[in-house]
Amino acid sequence: MVDQNERFCSCDCDCQYEFSQLIDDLIKDIQHLESETVRTRYELSRHLAYPYDEYLRSDILSDLGRRYCDHPAYQVYIQLLYNNQDPMETDCI
Repeated sequence: MVDQNERFCSCDCDCQYEFSQLIDDLIKDIQHLESETVRTRYELSRHLAYPYDEYLRSDILSDLGRRYCDHPAYQVYIQLLYNNQDPMETDCI
C-alpha cells in the first residue's frame, strides 16, 4: 500500500505547486475568519454585563482553527511557498 506522502511526492512539480497555491488560499481564508471571529467576540464582549464580558474576553482566542503542521502535504506546502515557516504561526502572509 502506498502511503499519502509517497503519492504526493510522485506528483510533478507543477501539480505540487498548484496544490500548494490552493492550500495557501485556504490558509488565508482561515486567517481572515479567525481575525473576524476575534473582532466579533471583542465587540460582543463590550455589550455584555460583568462578569460575562470578562469571561468572553478571556476566551477570545479559544476554539479557533486547528493547525496542520504535522500533515505531510502541509509540510510540502510550507517548504515550497514559505521556506519551512508555518504561515499559521507567523505573519508572513
